[in-house]
Amino acid sequence: MNFLFAFIPKKVNNKTIITVYELLRKFQKLRKAPWQEHLFINQKAFAGHADTILKSNGYIEDQNNYTDMPYGKATMQYSGCEIFAVYNAVYSLLNRPLMNLPELISCFEKDGMAFGGKFGTSPKALRDFLESQEFTTSFSTKEKDFDTLAAAYPSLIFMMYNDKNDIRKEIHTIHISKSNDEYVAHNVYCNGRTVGPFPTFRELIKNINSGKAKGIFLMGIQKL
Repeated sequence: MNFLFAFIPKKVNNKTIITVYELLRKFQKLRKAPWQEHLFINQKAFAGHADTILKSNGYIEDQNNYTDMPYGKATMQYSGCEIFAVYNAVYSLLNRPLMNLPELISCFEKDGMAFGGKFGTSPKALRDFLESQEFTTSFSTKEKDFDTLAAAYPSLIFMMYNDKNDIRKEIHTIHISKSNDEYVAHNVYCNGRTVGPFPTFRELIKNINSGKAKGIFLMGIQKL
């Protein structure tokens, strides 16, 4: 039975995972999303999170508290990690949000959701959005390239299996910031706590989920 739970993380190619997300994204675009209704709800709810974000130096670290903000047929608490990662990644580069979180959610409800948001957001939708906003990106699904890519960019988005031996622990996407060539991971456990700093990307990942994390893709981001 343990073999079955480990099959996807260990045997399924990372490119295949990204392809599945893209298929779900394209299918979702054929269906109407309630982004206008959600924008109003989320603008009202987001005001209640402002103090916590301020205390976290402008980053969103507490995804577990976002049960009050819908994303497609899910909530930001359940499947908003990719959007939080984009918000945090941009903040780390500009020292301000590109747009407020409800507006960002609307962008991905229009194009990016996977399975009504229940599977989160397609990784390539993150890249497409950032490039449309005049950021430069580099995207890889090859773990052997992650260290080099991480060293070359000031802001990172990382999708991972929470447990390389158990798909039931699900997939999570985080932002990794860099300062003085040290790496800090944001919103890893969705409870307000960061991980790091560590001197290398590899060492940072080894300290997530007791070393059980396994990468699916890494994206480097910088402002043009």
